[in-house]
Amino acid sequence: MIRKFAIFLLACLSSWSPECLGQGKGSINGNVFREPTLGLTYEFPEKLSPELEGKSPIRGDEREHVILTLWEAPQHSGALRIAFLYDTKQRSSDRTRDTISLAYIGEVKASWMGVKNINIVGPAKYSQPSYDYWRLDMSAPDQAPRYNSMIVITLSDRRVLAIRAAAPSQSELDNEVDSLAHMRFDQSQK
Repeated sequence: MIRKFAIFLLACLSSWSPECLGQGKGSINGNVFREPTLGLTYEFPEKLSPELEGKSPIRGDEREHVILTLWEAPQHSGALRIAFLYDTKQRSSDRTRDTISLAYIGEVKASWMGVKNINIVGPAKYSQPSYDYWRLDMSAPDQAPRYNSMIVITLSDRRVLAIRAAAPSQSELDNEVDSLAHMRFDQSQK
């Protein structure tokens, strides 16, 4: 799934196709991203260049939307470093947040299993003040970017926020994932 996501995202951004452009509900003020529907506020690293993506279907069923991408440099001349994907499918209330997150991560992990020379670490659970998340790391010496993480957060309404981070080194990847500590959800998502 992460490979499909990256390919689709790059195709959308390079072609500027109508289905890839849309009016997102999020906003950016300086280096702060706000998405009121999700109750999300994220202060991202100033070195990254943001872009709101609006509606961008990933699987073709318009269930998943890219809500924010963060680039290494302005006007997409650098590498895509972080992408926020909102999956609007509401899961069953008889499933726990952990079960939902692990199922989503399982799909991502399965898509990477066939990649030659891939190193997969995780998933592992972490906690922040306003949310818990699951992290899966993937690295491959023959691919760019070499280091990738998928962060999955199950929101209180049983929908998923997935965040893909990518970097040329493990330390840069860890810094990007650490920047997610600046993410906050309002009371509606706790």
